[in-house]
Amino acid sequence: MKRLIVLSAPPGSGKSTWAKEYKRNHPDTYIISSDRIRFELTGTNQDFSKQKEVWEIFEQRIHEYANKNENVTVILDALCDLNRLREMYVKNNPEYDHYILVLFPHTFEEIKKLNKKRESYKIVPDDALKALWDKFEEPTKEVLDLYNELWQIEFDA
Repeated sequence: MKRLIVLSAPPGSGKSTWAKEYKRNHPDTYIISSDRIRFELTGTNQDFSKQKEVWEIFEQRIHEYANKNENVTVILDALCDLNRLREMYVKNNPEYDHYILVLFPHTFEEIKKLNKKRESYKIVPDDALKALWDKFEEPTKEVLDLYNELWQIEFDA
């Protein structure tokens, strides 16, 4: 089975940590991280000057990893904060058999605490974090219906 796992949460919520742990316990898992691609292109996670290329590579890898073998799991490690993005990842990637949406439910105060525990180069300033928090959309019923499963992951802040 080919599984596509879409992580959806603000920065600092534990997406990358969870993805790495999942991969450790599940062979044939690939993680596509927008931060990692940004680092590959610019040498830092915080340089957003090549966003067009970041997302082109991100999309390319979704298809590339689907063709690795018949039993593959691909984790999309990005904010995926809007319903149109959650919908797009299902509709644009029909080569997958199973779609899982993973949410990381936290309060804004918990996200701020978790963000401060990150490596210094990954910490998002509070004002930018608040803007991303305010922009985050809860998944609609229509979006949830596109997915085979919904997982909610909780970390202590």
